[in-house]
Amino acid sequence: MPYLAAALSLLLAGFAPVPVRAQTADGDVPLTPQTLGDALSCRSRDALEAFAGALFLAGDAPPWMHEIKDDKQTEGMLGLYGYTLAKPAMLLGEPVDRVYFMQNWVVTLWPRKKAEAFIAAHQLERAPIKATEQYYHFIDPESGPMLGAFEPTGNAMAAMLAKAFGGEAPHSEPSDSLFVGCNYAVASQEMFLDAARQSDAIVGRKAHEIGEAVAPKKP
Repeated sequence: MPYLAAALSLLLAGFAPVPVRAQTADGDVPLTPQTLGDALSCRSRDALEAFAGALFLAGDAPPWMHEIKDDKQTEGMLGLYGYTLAKPAMLLGEPVDRVYFMQNWVVTLWPRKKAEAFIAAHQLERAPIKATEQYYHFIDPESGPMLGAFEPTGNAMAAMLAKAFGGEAPHSEPSDSLFVGCNYAVASQEMFLDAARQSDAIVGRKAHEIGEAVAPKKP
């Protein structure tokens, strides 16, 4: 389900992704720090679509956005694309100097203490997921979007793969940073929580399936 964090990326097939396009019915959406801030702040699906179209279809990033390469903080995460910002965007009044896109998510990466202060200020709640740490607050409980926060999930993916191969999950401390931003998947809060409650069992089944797929076949 696209609202769940990246450790569950193998499961994210429940809802259609946000379409990527560079135009809306009202015309072009300008690719500015202000419109990027609107996307981050759950104020504009059109802005997310415009940036996704420019970055991933046209391959034409604005001159104030620069692709991040070899990012150790996000190592092991799948389908995550990051950019530094020469001109800051604003996430609900907080300046942002980097942004990441992942499926329906547009987020920044903050030190844990700053992210936790944001979580408290905007009344995000902890999602019922054991595999990874995630928080949520639905702007519209019936259809989203969802303001969210989650930890970098490379360790969670490593743990799932270790389980698949019959090993022990590597010990990991809580991440010292959290992603914070918006998810634009069209789903209700009830649907999200239902999927979140099932996510750990689904991850376990996926790990078992991977293990069976790579196990030597008996003659």
